Amino acid sequence: MKKIFFILCLSFFSLYAAQIEITSKKFEADQKKLFSKFIGNVIFKKGSDIIKADEVFIYFNKAKKPQKIDAKGHVTFVLHDQQGKKYKGKAKEVIYYPSKKEYYLRGSVEIVQFPQKKRIYAQNIYLNLQQSKISVKGTQDTPVKMIFTIEEK
Repeated sequence: MKKIFFILCLSFFSLYAAQIEITSKKFEADQKKLFSKFIGNVIFKKGSDIIKADEVFIYFNKAKKPQKIDAKGHVTFVLHDQQGKKYKGKAKEVIYYPSKKEYYLRGSVEIVQFPQKKRIYAQNIYLNLQQSKISVKGTQDTPVKMIFTIEEK
């Protein structure tokens, strides 16, 4: 088991210049299915970005490179884009696609965008941190809500 973990981590780390660190109470891997699972108080760190969740699933391609990282259950996060903006918040699920550097935040998403302190509430939010793009979607029952301050003279 330790050998599998070591091999998966090496292939995972070699793809990125930023160091990845994952801690959890339990780890499971299936080399045939190209899948890893971290369970219990999971902390995922990549550079200055941090995701905390109950569980994190990593799906690999045949070259053993991570294709999808899926954090579920009481997810909190602090993410940074290329423009120096910080996104701090929570969601039921955060999906990260490393090759595209895209995040999909799902389920009762709440974000505070710094330094402007904009607050965004929605069911689904797409973030591309490399391009500093955000797309927010609500539902008929829960529309998008944004709260911000305008300075008046």
